[in-house]
Amino acid sequence: MSEYKLYYCPQTRCRTALWMLEEVGAPYKLVPVNVRNEIESEAFAAVSPMRKVPALQIGDELITETAAICLYLADAHPDAGLTPAIGEAGRASLMRWMFFGSAVMEPASFDKATGRDAPAGAIGWGNWERVLETLRQGLERKSYLVNDRFSAADIALGSTMSFLMNFNMMEKDPLFVSYVERLTARPAFIKASEIDASHAEPA
Repeated sequence: MSEYKLYYCPQTRCRTALWMLEEVGAPYKLVPVNVRNEIESEAFAAVSPMRKVPALQIGDELITETAAICLYLADAHPDAGLTPAIGEAGRASLMRWMFFGSAVMEPASFDKATGRDAPAGAIGWGNWERVLETLRQGLERKSYLVNDRFSAADIALGSTMSFLMNFNMMEKDPLFVSYVERLTARPAFIKASEIDASHAEPA
């Protein structure tokens, strides 16, 4: 298998994609991109018009959007056991939770943070209270979201939860805290965090 190229900027969502690469054990190369620098960001537009990271190069194809990268890698590396196959029990749940973080949690959390009060039925992500209740139902009496086994959905959604709690944008419910602690204790997460820290600029 050829080496993946991960366009990478530290202290961004790139750490989630890096965590996923470490979990599946795939060979990869980091391509540094400073999306905080306007000139470099404009140059990166030739690769990704949104000028956002992460972006994963696979041969002649490019995948953007963190959850999509995680899902691709899970399917491409079935031996890692991070996703039920199409048609297997839990596949539908995996698809649901894979995109809950970016499509529902993030926009709802920023609505809450900025005081925007849109009717729950008028937007695609409902409201923050419903987000929290949905998460509680999904994690109640379980260690993981899908088939009660660690999966790519835990990487995608757990990263979002960890970020929001770190910045006090999400309630530190004991159920959520224990879930995130289980995820961040994984060796692949720890290694990805160490790599991320090694690329960060000194304060």
